Amino acid sequence: MYPELFSFGPFHLRTFGVLLSVSFLVGTWLSLKEARRRGIDETKLVNLVLVILVASVLGARGYYVATHAAETGGDPLAFFRLWEGGLTLIGGFVAGTIAGFAYMRIAGLPPGATADTVTPAVALGVGLTRVGCFLNGCCFGLPGHAAWCVRFPAGSPPDLQFPGQALHPSQLYNAFAFFAIAGLLVWLRPRLKGDGQLWWLFVILFVLVRIPIDATRYYEHSAYVLRRGGGGLTDSELIGLVLAAVAAVLFVRAGRRTGPAAGGPAA
Repeated sequence: MYPELFSFGPFHLRTFGVLLSVSFLVGTWLSLKEARRRGIDETKLVNLVLVILVASVLGARGYYVATHAAETGGDPLAFFRLWEGGLTLIGGFVAGTIAGFAYMRIAGLPPGATADTVTPAVALGVGLTRVGCFLNGCCFGLPGHAAWCVRFPAGSPPDLQFPGQALHPSQLYNAFAFFAIAGLLVWLRPRLKGDGQLWWLFVILFVLVRIPIDATRYYEHSAYVLRRGGGGLTDSELIGLVLAAVAAVLFVRAGRRTGPAAGGPAA
């Protein structure tokens, strides 16, 4: 666990923030290379990445504040205190997707082809930010007995919840899974013929990979919409299942179409 790279007076450079920034910089570079190959306007693509970045952070923070009202005391200004931490992947993913497709429509970008252009980069970015979660000590796992289970420093949030116990590195499970997905998407990109299919396949994989890994992750009781034994279905997983169902329909629909208009959510 290494949540902070360094501090100077009131300035604190957080590891998670650095990895989040790196993920978008690397993702932009990779997406621009693919945009050139596809003939997509590079300036508009950079603007798209910025829109997704801002929307993702706002959505991730907004969903966290909305689902952790007890922690914030209902303070509406808690949304703006990003330095206190508290982001949710599903909130950022949904907000970034909606804002991204909205910008594509406004900017006149072909939605399906443009979404496919950034898809592997998004998967890689999710993996990098999960490494940030591990170093930050958030999104930690449940106690386990595997040889690779880890003990977090005394006094850290994982240790306070499970004092002295070895925990599943759930964050790294996610990171490795999304690195693998990014590689798979690069391999599949020339093999899927319908514009938008790569993106909607990623949404499906996003959910299918996350749910089993979530079985190793600790969640507060308030996060469950359905409980059974020691686990259950969390609000994020429920939203994910809805997303996967919609994505499956749009994946099939995109496969039946060709051309620059395919793949958009309202095409």
